[in-house]
This record gives sequence, structure tokens and C-alpha cells, in this order.
Amino acid sequence: METAQLYQGLTFLAYATGVIVILIGIMLVKVLYDISHLTRNIDETTTIIKTELEPTLKNVNKSVEIISGVIIKADEGVKKARDFISKTPLKIFGQVSKLTGKAAGGFFKGLCSAFKMFSQK
Repeated sequence: METAQLYQGLTFLAYATGVIVILIGIMLVKVLYDISHLTRNIDETTTIIKTELEPTLKNVNKSVEIISGVIIKADEGVKKARDFISKTPLKIFGQVSKLTGKAAGGFFKGLCSAFKMFSQK
């Protein structure tokens, strides 16, 4: 009697193992299908982003070039004004101009370097 119960338990264990292996196989196939679908979607998304981003980056580079030119012209104007003030008898304003010129010069140099970094590819 004990042998029959042992065989019955082993048979149940074999069937249960078979059902579990089949369920795991089905779930694995579903996961692989979802992953392949996800990779296709990611590929399409990256293609769309690439096509949309290239013209945008070209526009940004053109804008940076324009702004950089404006900053360079403004810096030249500040230099001309500083030279004009240094030639006039208003040397007191020249001293004030040196202090503000250093701050403005550092600010414009920082902006120019930032725009140069953005304009590089």
C-alpha cells in the first residue's frame, strides 16, 4: 500500500512539474515577444528624434553664432567707450569704468566661452 501511495505522489509531482514547465515556457515566450516589440519601438523613437533634432541643432548653432557676433560688437563698443573716457579729462569716471569694465569683461568672456562651447560639434 505504501508503494502505491509513493507512486501516486511521484506521478502527481511529475504532472505538476510538467504543467509548471509549460507555464514558465509560455511566460518566457511572452516576455521575449514584449522585448522584441519594445526594441522596435525604441528604434523608431530614436529615428524620429534624430530626424527632428538635427535641424533644431543647426538652428541653435546659427543663433549662437549671431549672439556671439553681437557680444563681440558690444565688447568692441565698450572698449571704444573706455578709450574715449580715458582720453577725456573725466579720469574719475575712468576709474569707475575700470571697475565696471572688469566685471563686464568677465561676464562677456564667460558668455563668449559658453557660446563657443555650444557652437562646437
